[in-house]
Amino acid sequence: MVRGMKSQKSLSEKWLWLGVAALAIAGIFAIILVVARTPQLKQIPVLQGLFDVALVIHVDLSVLMWFLCILGMGVAGIMQRHELRFPYWSKAALGTAVAATAFMTLSPLDHEWQVIKSNYIPVLVNWVFFLSLGLLAASMLLLLLPALFVHTSLTARRSLSLVELGYLHASGCVVLALIAFFLSARLIPIGLPHEEHFETLFWAGGHTIQFAFALLSMAAWVRLLEALDMPITQRGWVVFAYGLTSLGALATLSGFAFYEFESGDFTYHQTRIMKEWGGIGAGVLMLMVIAKLARGTFHWRHRAYASSLISSLVLFAAGGVLGLMISGQNVGIPAHYHGQIVGITLALMGLAYAMLPQFGYQSVAANRMAFWQLIIYGVGQLMHIGGLAYSGGYGVLRKTAGGFENLAPEVKVALGVMGLGGMIAIIGGVLFVVVMLRARKAPSASLQPPLL
Repeated sequence: MVRGMKSQKSLSEKWLWLGVAALAIAGIFAIILVVARTPQLKQIPVLQGLFDVALVIHVDLSVLMWFLCILGMGVAGIMQRHELRFPYWSKAALGTAVAATAFMTLSPLDHEWQVIKSNYIPVLVNWVFFLSLGLLAASMLLLLLPALFVHTSLTARRSLSLVELGYLHASGCVVLALIAFFLSARLIPIGLPHEEHFETLFWAGGHTIQFAFALLSMAAWVRLLEALDMPITQRGWVVFAYGLTSLGALATLSGFAFYEFESGDFTYHQTRIMKEWGGIGAGVLMLMVIAKLARGTFHWRHRAYASSLISSLVLFAAGGVLGLMISGQNVGIPAHYHGQIVGITLALMGLAYAMLPQFGYQSVAANRMAFWQLIIYGVGQLMHIGGLAYSGGYGVLRKTAGGFENLAPEVKVALGVMGLGGMIAIIGGVLFVVVMLRARKAPSASLQPPLL
């Protein structure tokens, strides 16, 4: 049994490093996106031509792959107690996810592709990219179904910590999203243009999986509070917040039962559920976290965890506010989406830092670079979404590069701020990878730099 637990711990660790790798690769493609959207750098024609493909790979690696790898890390940790019941399932899931990441990264090398900027999961229309998505779905099923099966009873769920329970709820939402993708594929009309086909295919499941991502962030907040020696003791309220978020995911799936798949009512149902349910559970937990932070104090040796938690709350809230201000198909939409997603990413970065000592690596809780990395990334993204939101108010369209010639000077300045913020955020993302790699190479004994 000791050998089995060690093996599962290693698998959990490998899920983390796969996520870090996906985020690092996504950062390379992000450089192209930022340059292509910055008026002052628009003279670089090669990067302008690569904007569309870079957008697809960046979004899918930095959101879909990174988030699901962190979920994989958590679920693999839970399943270390059940290895004998499901031998090789977790190993098969990890291997399949590695292959999915590799194929997705290499998919632009197949010149037979068309870029489809569908919401939630943009795609390249070639067999390599679709193989990567299929492998990722298979990986999630191999990993998540056993975890959900062994925790069907209330007694089994009560044996989980609050963080593990968050992983379990997120797992359920991912499975619901996969069901939504399957139903959409079965119901979608034949012969639709590519753009409409993939937008329809990913619409319902794309909304559903956002609840899984929110639950991952909520689990990370709980874990970071524990790392700050401020654990939440009101288990019932956390379970309630998790449950509200999971119900939101289930409500998106109910659209298949109550509306015609091709109708506008079905499409609006997903949007309405997201607006009305998307932030309720997270909001309840966020208030609990803020109350804990307001009443407590933390030592400098935990400053990276505090930086992650506070930055995550700020970006998540900013994205939510911007979502209420959306009007039309402009860059205000990615401003909202980036705020929410970056808020989740910041929480998961802090979670990754908190997991390092558990995997036998050096703690970075008091590390100066780790502390500033999260602030740099957060501030850069605030500038990025602020510039997007301002220019969106002037009608700058989303998912496009160029077209700056006739814009008002203040809008060009806003887009310049957006570009600068994006570059700062990229630096913050690079620093995250650097911190993680340095911790990986360092001995487990704490080698913290002095406090500023």
